[in-house]
Amino acid sequence: MRIRIAVVALIAALGSAAAHAETVEVHGSTTVSSNLLTPKKADIEKAAGVELQIVGNGSGRGLADLLEGKVKLAMISAPLADEVKSLKAKGTSFDETKLQPHQVGAAHVAFIVHPSNPVKTLGAAQVSDILSGKIKNWKEVGGPDKPIIVICAGKGDGVRSMVEQDFLGGADIVAAKREMPNAPQAVQVVSQLPQAIGIISRASLTSSVAELKTDKDVVQPLILVTLGEPGPEVAKVIAAAKAAGGE
Repeated sequence: MRIRIAVVALIAALGSAAAHAETVEVHGSTTVSSNLLTPKKADIEKAAGVELQIVGNGSGRGLADLLEGKVKLAMISAPLADEVKSLKAKGTSFDETKLQPHQVGAAHVAFIVHPSNPVKTLGAAQVSDILSGKIKNWKEVGGPDKPIIVICAGKGDGVRSMVEQDFLGGADIVAAKREMPNAPQAVQVVSQLPQAIGIISRASLTSSVAELKTDKDVVQPLILVTLGEPGPEVAKVIAAAKAAGGE
């Protein structure tokens, strides 16, 4: 009887500890969430002793939520300076010196096309010309006579920011484009639009699209951002994410 009571007490104690685990909400880049935080969620929670609530609403929105005090941790997938510049270009005023970036991993950018598109390889210069609007039709790069439509996330997205920096010197994509809320939606649109070229994180690739190879590898930093020094629970999440991401 005593052993049974002890076991019940132990189970109750463990349940109570789990119920009172600190919840850390993280908003921002779908690239960070899909490449690291979501697939490694259980490991990070166990190592940090917290529960994670992950919302992939884009790097810019995540950073804005951090600045507004909605969360204590934001996810971005481009250098902090680039995200700050993009956010301020939208009219948001804030003191960026209070923002502290913590790189926890890295990911690769992928260009995708419809499976029926015969163009499977492009040089970096050709990709730049497509994004800048100089090349407007697939026939100019050996493909069908169809106008090129770029499928990408909105301005301020980490994947898009890295591509604009590496292929356009930081300038905006001016080609004919459709802006999506996130990478999975970009994949879906490209899979249904033969003339599309999409920009996504490689982690979002599916068999419904074909990866377009280039001779330039774009690597994204996976970054968690805090407003000032992180508190104890947030610091544990950052350390656990770094371990999980190999940083």
